[in-house]
Amino acid sequence: MASTPATHTQQPTGRRLTFGKNYAVLNLDLMSILIDAIKDMAVGKAFVSNCTRWNDAVHQKDPRPLTIFSSLSFTPGEMGLGKDAPFSRLVEGFGSFATGPSGTQIAPDFKVDSQDIILQKTRWYAGAGNSLKQILRTQNIDTVIVSGLSLSGVVMSTVYRLFDLDCNIYVIRDNVLELPPDQHAQYSQVLLDSLLPKMNLKVISLKEALDMLALD
Repeated sequence: MASTPATHTQQPTGRRLTFGKNYAVLNLDLMSILIDAIKDMAVGKAFVSNCTRWNDAVHQKDPRPLTIFSSLSFTPGEMGLGKDAPFSRLVEGFGSFATGPSGTQIAPDFKVDSQDIILQKTRWYAGAGNSLKQILRTQNIDTVIVSGLSLSGVVMSTVYRLFDLDCNIYVIRDNVLELPPDQHAQYSQVLLDSLLPKMNLKVISLKEALDMLALD
């Protein structure tokens, strides 16, 4: 006698993720000094192309969401870093990160205009030494969409802080890159596919991000 197929509750169809109404786009450390170090590598070219596509779409959005770029930079004489401090040893291979007309400016690959906010920061976390927390609070931001460099450092440090501020966080998989890039496959598998889902945070593709941007 044939068994009767089990009956399953039908799940709603057509439901799509949305950023909501109070969201901000956060671009982490897309600076010339770092982009120049990766742009000739295949993985670097793909990263820059993806971030450019996303940034262009955000700038075409009307009204445009709050868009923030972070830049690791230090005022000469006020770096606040000991020569042998762990963070000093991490960044010394790239340059001085001195504030001014240098590699700490946002790379020209990415459109930046007067509506964008550029925040100078002094550590990995996007809000280190600046007003990021106050900006998000005063603008009633409850959701942040993250792109940037580097995955295990800047991105994860910022994600943890925003998580503690009770923000909903989306990380665009195609728009984050580990440094050095040859370690990206190894670390992205752990961080994007294991750790962030364990924290109930959403990792989305660039296509999903663009679709969600168009919806809101």
